[in-house]
Amino acid sequence: MIKNKFNSKLREYARTLSPKSSKRDLVGKLYQSLNDLFGANNCIQIGSYPRFTAIAPISDLDILYILGPWYENNHTPSTTLQNLFNQISSGYNNPTNFTKKVSLQTHSVTIEFWQNSNMIISIDIVPAYSHSLNKYGQDKYKVPEVIKEKNHSKRNSLAWDALNPHAWINSDPRGYLKIATEVGVNNDFRKTVKLIKKWKNNLYCQDEDLKLKSFHLEQVVINIFQLDPDIEIFNAIFLFFINLPSIISTPNQIPDIANNDKYIDDYLKKLTPAQKKKIIYARDNFLIKLENLKESDSVDNLMAIIFYERFNSEEFLFDKKIPVLIDPSYSFKVDGFVKPLPGFSSGWLSSTPQLQSGLTCDLGKKRYINFSVKINNTGADRYEWKVKNDNSCGYPRGEITLNQTKNDPESTEYLGNHFVECFAIKDNVCMTKSRVNVKVI
Repeated sequence: MIKNKFNSKLREYARTLSPKSSKRDLVGKLYQSLNDLFGANNCIQIGSYPRFTAIAPISDLDILYILGPWYENNHTPSTTLQNLFNQISSGYNNPTNFTKKVSLQTHSVTIEFWQNSNMIISIDIVPAYSHSLNKYGQDKYKVPEVIKEKNHSKRNSLAWDALNPHAWINSDPRGYLKIATEVGVNNDFRKTVKLIKKWKNNLYCQDEDLKLKSFHLEQVVINIFQLDPDIEIFNAIFLFFINLPSIISTPNQIPDIANNDKYIDDYLKKLTPAQKKKIIYARDNFLIKLENLKESDSVDNLMAIIFYERFNSEEFLFDKKIPVLIDPSYSFKVDGFVKPLPGFSSGWLSSTPQLQSGLTCDLGKKRYINFSVKINNTGADRYEWKVKNDNSCGYPRGEITLNQTKNDPESTEYLGNHFVECFAIKDNVCMTKSRVNVKVI
């Protein structure tokens, strides 16, 4: 599929991931209810929703409640949170027909809205004090630090302890919103983020130990668009996934703009080597499907998680950072010429039915095949060849070599269904490809 069609297909799918109008209306109603309680000048939305990078379904919102200016050594997080809890419990007017539940967390007060046994949406209200300015001249804030306690009940109990020493940390939500707005002049930025978040959510649904953080991945995409402000969605998606192994390999690559000594990707240190390897298996499958995506194929299938564990010798064009953008206007065909052997058929594989039925690999009856380009109007500047043996044989191969197959000629040594594929490359893009199957019996 050519790039323009790829871009259109990916953009159309990204639009389906956006929150529905009914949920947006609910968010607006809930945000207004908090403005009514706290005052419009004291309440700002934070998180992915105001950055327009949220995807459906929206299950939670984040609100910053600005209490005033920061005074050093004059604020206790637990006291501030308790006062906020009391204020919401007694003064909040629920604008919906859903049942309201208010709870105290380690860094926020949460309002949950329930319909029978289903939670419709929750809002985290984070208390904040204005503290200094960011590089854009906007307020930065002090907010209670999230306590990194896995056990939910233990985490909540810490918030109720007035003697708990959990600290305040710097936060710059306006700065992150400004950055997202700057790169967002390219409409493909938010669509790219949404597609990657959808894949990330699907990954988590398959294995809850493979938790990548949305905010981290969004910052990775921001960096892609900062380096190339005119990049299109296909190139951005491709670049993200080919770089994913290095993205998750080492924590602490992306500093928090509000805290010089903190990193938004520090959580990666909790991922084990086995978990990282499994994420790469899922990433490989995504890129394999991307190489073979047709105009009639569903993007949902592209986003479905399959863990593809390749043999060590197997290579793909994405390993060489070469995208596959098939242009159907090109004529390109490769074939294999089976060399003569007394008592056996010989000739081109694609036009000799006897050869298509199977070649022998018996000792003394081994066949030799020369693979070459037979039809070509591409004007390619180079050709990459891949030989892939049947996975069930003793030597599955899968290497990619320049301008000819690794062995010339190739020989029939292993039973099974094999193939040889050739890629026509120009300006480091695969314009078209051709495959010939080889059955060995």
